[in-house]
Amino acid sequence: MPVVAKRVLVPGAGGPGAVNLTRGLRMAPEPIFTVGCDASPYYLQLALTDVRALVPRASDEDAYVAAIAELVRRHDLNFVYPNSSIEMAVLTRRQDEIGAAMFLPSLVTQRIAASKWETWQTWTRAGIPVPRTLLIQADSDVDRAFDELATRPIWFRGAGIPGRGIGGAALPCTTPLQARGWIDFHRGYGGFIASEFLPGDNLTFLGVFRNGELLASQGRQRDLYVIPHVSPSGITGAPAVCHTVHRDDLNDLGHRAVLAIDPNYNGVAFVDFKGAADGRILPTEINAGRFGTTHHFYSAAGANFPYFMLKVAFDEAPPPLPRFDALPPDLYWIRTLDAGPVLMTKAELDASTARQS
Repeated sequence: MPVVAKRVLVPGAGGPGAVNLTRGLRMAPEPIFTVGCDASPYYLQLALTDVRALVPRASDEDAYVAAIAELVRRHDLNFVYPNSSIEMAVLTRRQDEIGAAMFLPSLVTQRIAASKWETWQTWTRAGIPVPRTLLIQADSDVDRAFDELATRPIWFRGAGIPGRGIGGAALPCTTPLQARGWIDFHRGYGGFIASEFLPGDNLTFLGVFRNGELLASQGRQRDLYVIPHVSPSGITGAPAVCHTVHRDDLNDLGHRAVLAIDPNYNGVAFVDFKGAADGRILPTEINAGRFGTTHHFYSAAGANFPYFMLKVAFDEAPPPLPRFDALPPDLYWIRTLDAGPVLMTKAELDASTARQS
């Protein structure tokens, strides 16, 4: 049998982002051997890798690292491809014990990206336009937010500050009473931020970087969300409908926002944006070192970013993709729970709608 040059471990392999990453690797024009591991015996069954293995949770750091290193040895793996911020941080800290290469942003970059507040501060210092934002450390800061932020509602959400344990808990609040109830429920003082509400488009910029050089990227707009009724804001983070866009403002700000966090950035990054009332788009957060859950949209449409980045990591020429706008505009990705996805152009969508009306 021929030797497979790329032998890849996919941690958290049963999660949606890692499943879609594996789909991209399976679409590659060369054989790639994959081992998937997961801490859940249930989600492990969803992994699409050649081999599956149950491992401890990354929070049990020593046991987790030992299990990862053993999988690398047992299967002669030469690359580890995490798509979870928690696992990525542990693996980066303990890389010398793993025995396989990775292609990730630095630990400092991961830490900044994990905190929406530290990200906001970094972007502000770099001159990146951002929504007005306050850190909610005490009860008095709620009143200050309503005094200083003119928009209504005001967006109160977990700042994702490492060690505070509060992630995406988001609620648009119209009164201080609402905000206090939401913060109290999450025991959130010191770990919440308040930002001006941005009513416009919901956009994402995804790019692959090497030593601070942007190699390929694509933007998209989120149009509808999976089960929006379960979220007070109507936004769940899982788009049901999204489409590719070509926007110079998104390309420029997405690129600049990543390099403001780390001018020598390595790996994949995606930056979320929201449109302000005056038409400007402002970045709201960055996800460092991992693909979003629905990035298979791009692979299915012809821009296989997981394989592209793997080739870069192996110091090989990646498939040809443009630096910006890797795909045509107005490609639609339509999905929901246990249904889809469907990839179609805007023209196909319009024609289908006309036939069925």
